[in-house]
Amino acid sequence: MELNALEAQEKNKSTLKFRITFFFVFFLSAVFAVFMITSVLQVNTVIKFVGSHYARPPVDRALNLINAESFEKLAKSLNPSDPYYSITQQRLYGIKQDTDCLYLYTMAQDEGTIFNYIIDGSDRVGGESFSPIGMQEDLDEWDGAAMKAFNTGTVQYGTIDKTEEYGSTISVYEPIINKDGEVVGLIACDIAAEEIVEWIHTQVLWQLIIVFVLFSVGLIVYVTLIDKVNKSFALEF
Repeated sequence: MELNALEAQEKNKSTLKFRITFFFVFFLSAVFAVFMITSVLQVNTVIKFVGSHYARPPVDRALNLINAESFEKLAKSLNPSDPYYSITQQRLYGIKQDTDCLYLYTMAQDEGTIFNYIIDGSDRVGGESFSPIGMQEDLDEWDGAAMKAFNTGTVQYGTIDKTEEYGSTISVYEPIINKDGEVVGLIACDIAAEEIVEWIHTQVLWQLIIVFVLFSVGLIVYVTLIDKVNKSFALEF
């Protein structure tokens, strides 16, 4: 009888400790999930807000200048002597000069995730920031938003990127669609976002501090409860 009582006490003790541990793990998981969801939503909201107010307007202006069929033909030939190339490049450069765009450019798929720059209006031809026609970029390693814009045919706002010259940037990518409804390329604008990135980092840092405090409090409560359970059952024998 005494042995059965001891086994019952040990079972109750283990059950109680399991429940406390379960709720502690659940608490930590909930805190971490809230932190992750809040951070992602906050970053995406800021990127979309800034992109739609500052990067989207010049992209829309540029899109009105681009003939999808002529663009598609140029993307296949990659001929910089094509009059359409030089005329459109100058017009894009003019839009870039009038707006907040650091870079204003178009791209077309070469193969898979490899894209060619087609018309770059981010700087005068031959300038340091100018990407010549045919220069390639792997969008898989560059920006998932750009690839998504091409695959879905919808406007996408890019993640915060780093460039050597301008630091952090926010981008918008708009598909170039021909008369058959096919996406033949992308037009994009990058704008400076150094202060915005610093603000986001500050917010995330404060959220991390809150998570750390909640974790510390939870750990103290957990250890205290486990200790009380051990002592409570020890007093019964």
